[in-house]
Amino acid sequence: MKTILISGASGFIGNAFITHLLSDPEARIVALSRKERPSENPRIEWRKCDLYSLKDIRESMIGCEIAYYLVHSMAPSAGLTQGEFYDFDLLMADNFVRAAHHSKLKRIIYLGGLIPHDQEELSWHLKSRLEVEQTLRMAPCEVIALRAGLILGKNGSSFIILQNLVDRLHFMVLPSWTKSKSEPIAVDDVIRILSRCLNQSISEGHSFDIGGKEKLTYRDLILRTAKVVHKKITVFYWDLISVKLSRFWVALVSGVPKNLVYPLVLSLKHDMLVNPHYAWPHPEDIQVPMDQALREAITSSSVAPSTYFVPTEKDVRSVQRLTFPLKKSAEWVTEEYFRWLPRFGRPFFRVIRKDNWLSMRFLGLPKDLLVLERSEERSSPDRQLLYIRGGILSKKGGRGRLEFREVLEKQYIMAAIHEFRPTIPWFLYRYTQAIVHLWVMKAFERHLASLR
Repeated sequence: MKTILISGASGFIGNAFITHLLSDPEARIVALSRKERPSENPRIEWRKCDLYSLKDIRESMIGCEIAYYLVHSMAPSAGLTQGEFYDFDLLMADNFVRAAHHSKLKRIIYLGGLIPHDQEELSWHLKSRLEVEQTLRMAPCEVIALRAGLILGKNGSSFIILQNLVDRLHFMVLPSWTKSKSEPIAVDDVIRILSRCLNQSISEGHSFDIGGKEKLTYRDLILRTAKVVHKKITVFYWDLISVKLSRFWVALVSGVPKNLVYPLVLSLKHDMLVNPHYAWPHPEDIQVPMDQALREAITSSSVAPSTYFVPTEKDVRSVQRLTFPLKKSAEWVTEEYFRWLPRFGRPFFRVIRKDNWLSMRFLGLPKDLLVLERSEERSSPDRQLLYIRGGILSKKGGRGRLEFREVLEKQYIMAAIHEFRPTIPWFLYRYTQAIVHLWVMKAFERHLASLR
């Protein structure tokens, strides 16, 4: 019996794929979730896992042979998130690879996004998909990357946006990006392809583009969807509408959170077409006609934006991508941060060090603002982990931590705070301490840049 790890198991593709896997009596499923979930089927084991925690992922991989990486981080993961979604994506993928080095995984299958021919002009949404793929390829096992454009199916965020626009409007003024071409693919075809990656040997190290059999512009897709639901929509182009304005309009009309809409709309300015050199080698897996895919997605989709995860904890996740000093390590950057910080805050701020303990104080105050302990066991030259152990600005207990790590083969340093719970009132923290932290990290980034 194969043990299959599904990260992103509670998402659109993850849910559909698990349903499909249950038809295989030889499959045992380990599904990862941010929250505790009961297992209603004896062949599914739900494991609570924070993908920002390397420790959690390593423990979740125990006993697994094949892993599916179906993760995307455009939804918030904490009460307050500071940083860009592509940095969150990169951090989780790096954690996954680090954990894979301590596991018995034989294969990782990743579902990402189609990459246009002109990679210099990519939106950050597509750059992020490519960065995640590049990161996963550093794993010590076989990696198969599947690149898809718009996937038509139940609760897919891209299709929910499309359906809501069609449902709510009778007249549309379309910007120029709706002329871009794509090859939408049915979720059932995607599941079929994911399944083949599990059961059959595929060329190792390859990236495969997957798309449907029809090429459509976004305008064509709007009209095709309207036809399927027997609705008449009048559309015309106005090229003067900017991408920024149109993404705001799409979020407003569709009712889908802007953190999901904005990156997706920016990526639509590209033609999202399958590159023949990277086309999926089993065309028989692509079976569902476009109109059938639309009908099935429309009849089964939930269009309520309340389906998206909304954090309830008053915790903080802050991730910044820093310039990487040449020939330096994450360990060196961490040391430099604590050398630089008291100089930057002079004369009001100082750092006291004793062995692996660090405390931060304002001059004249008898109590520590923050107390951190460097983890000897879990730190390495390319990743430094410091637990937040106390201080008047932090609640005691919990899993609050600060880390510095190298990513993408030393291209960047990621500085991240996870699960930090402040002591000052939440509304006050958001507009004081949280802003100060970002200001300090920006100043440190400029300092590192000056050392290159």
